[in-house]
Amino acid sequence: MNRVPACTGRCVLAVGFLALGAMSVSAAPSVKTAWAEPGFTDERFFSMVDLNRADLAAVKEAVARADWTAAKHAFSEHLRTRAMPRWTFDPHRVGLDSKRGVAGAENVLQHRLSSIGIEWQFGERIDWSFNPTAQPDSKWPANNEWTWQLSRHPMWVELGRAFYATGNEKYAAEFVAQLKSWVHDCPVPVERAANMPFSQWRTIEAGIRAGSVWPDVYHLFLASKSFDDEALILFVKSYVEHALYLMRFRTVGNWLTMESNGLYHVGALFPEFKEAQNWRDTALERLNRELDVQVYPDGAQIELAPGYHGVTVQNFLGPVNLVPLTGFGVPTGYTAKMEKMFDYFLYSMQPTRCTPALNDSGAGSVKGWMEKGAKLFPQREDFLWVATEGKRGKAPGPASYLFPYAGQFFMRGGWDRNALWLCMEGGPFGSNHQHEDKLGVTLTAFGKALLVEGGVYTYDASDWRRYVLSGRAHNIVFVDGLDQCRRKAPKETYVAKTPLLNGWESSADFDHAVAVYDEGWGTHAVRLVKHTRHVFFVKPDLFVIADELEPKDDQPHTYEALFHLDAEDAKADGLQVVTQGKGPFLTVSAFGAESVTIVKGQKAPVVQGWLPDSSSGYGGIRPIPTAIYRKQATGKTTLLYALFPSAEPAACAVRNLRMAGDTLTVTRSDGTEKAIRFSGGRGN
Repeated sequence: MNRVPACTGRCVLAVGFLALGAMSVSAAPSVKTAWAEPGFTDERFFSMVDLNRADLAAVKEAVARADWTAAKHAFSEHLRTRAMPRWTFDPHRVGLDSKRGVAGAENVLQHRLSSIGIEWQFGERIDWSFNPTAQPDSKWPANNEWTWQLSRHPMWVELGRAFYATGNEKYAAEFVAQLKSWVHDCPVPVERAANMPFSQWRTIEAGIRAGSVWPDVYHLFLASKSFDDEALILFVKSYVEHALYLMRFRTVGNWLTMESNGLYHVGALFPEFKEAQNWRDTALERLNRELDVQVYPDGAQIELAPGYHGVTVQNFLGPVNLVPLTGFGVPTGYTAKMEKMFDYFLYSMQPTRCTPALNDSGAGSVKGWMEKGAKLFPQREDFLWVATEGKRGKAPGPASYLFPYAGQFFMRGGWDRNALWLCMEGGPFGSNHQHEDKLGVTLTAFGKALLVEGGVYTYDASDWRRYVLSGRAHNIVFVDGLDQCRRKAPKETYVAKTPLLNGWESSADFDHAVAVYDEGWGTHAVRLVKHTRHVFFVKPDLFVIADELEPKDDQPHTYEALFHLDAEDAKADGLQVVTQGKGPFLTVSAFGAESVTIVKGQKAPVVQGWLPDSSSGYGGIRPIPTAIYRKQATGKTTLLYALFPSAEPAACAVRNLRMAGDTLTVTRSDGTEKAIRFSGGRGN
């Protein structure tokens, strides 16, 4: 949500837990929302501990005397010395890497904290509800994520790593001070889930803390003198409060996987509590069910954003990863359900070994996933082949692939890193994190993305965020200047119930994909035109797009086909556009269009010709050339485009394209002609 590379970690909540582009960003409240203290006394805390365990005899004796100081000490000593559960590193091997960089931790000592890439200098007291982007004089667009993600406590990880590397107690002392501050200032909600702006207890944060952050923090500081009995018990009290909170409040989608993984971690890492097994069982029951609810039979996660596919896999795997550390198992068949999710990583990946940057996702590495998949599913030699760069295992089978529920088509010239690869999206809107991008096409060749779309941009209230959500940032067709509008469709259509009726065929000579957009144009989703898009891979070196545009009336309509080119620049020669600068190169040639213009870095009258660029920091963007082909026509119109990628500057490979009935005729620049007979399917 990536972080693992495939996900930025920017997971946000909108009405109905849909994509967050439409979410309003609230101003700072004038009165801080108050939540009742939970009354988590020492007596209540120890009443939740299973004092009948033989290894807690000293704790039981102290509790019987109501000697809470002794009880805390005995329980703390038990936690510090127990053999199980274990963690991924030995918490007692402190100070063995004193040369490790601690610059991040030094910033935290000064209360210079960073969230979503924006740094803020606090004074002596950290205000956990503060948001610098919500201030009247803020230089950043309002972004609720700053406050939310601050309470994922990345600063505690920085302090923990510095302490573990150096043994310097100043880092542990600062952690303890911040822990006390956070627990005091951010009491757990008891009446309802705090899934609102400026909250420290969104259910997603509670799940991420419990499942992904606090386990490391706890073990990094476990041997610290500053993390004394009082501080350790305070930490565990709050950890248990996380379990109670996550048991009571749950959401849906990728949020639920994070909440459930967090709940499981509390029960698995602290089995000393009477309810620990119930926490584990409840979490596993939720996760096991969500593997059926959230994952299509073809393996794609229903949000159709590859980054969040990775988020859900990571959280589904949480209990699996803990098996050797805790001794607690997972249900029979639980892990096997995930094999198809690894298939999605494999067959969707670009030749660069990155996920496609679809919907709210960037292009993240799949190598780690393939390494994990090879271990989990040793029979899958294709996973091993990718994980080892072809040194072991066997190359995957079909190079081109359709995910029939996700409606995503992938055409591939081979499995090497320089192979040609194209993706077309022809599926449902997706349950969350959606963009207006149906029939959008992206293309990678010779180790570089050449035809791109908006991908993910920080979840703020800026024009740039609205841009990447819209069709303006995607390689689709506009009708009469109007965007697609699937958000107005009934929400039950956002997730496919059965395989889609898209057309697909793949052979040694060509691949052919066909899908339809007929869900409406403009803010009112007016059904002006039915758009059927065919994409052909004329092997081994050419892609062809055929757009059939069928109006619902007899009026003239203007069509604009967008091609976002990830290049330094582009040059038009007639209806042919060629990328410029450093290669590889892409040539786009149109047949049937009337004109083409190239837009780069435009802000008005509409934002156009940009690509998010995280390498330049928070909210980074960079201009890219975008070719816009236009045609005004009455009645059914067919427009064709040849996409020719090349490693070096090359002449156009195509002289002419014609499509009639079920035949596509390609005339090459050398005069040779090839007729492709394709299936008569016209999509759903």
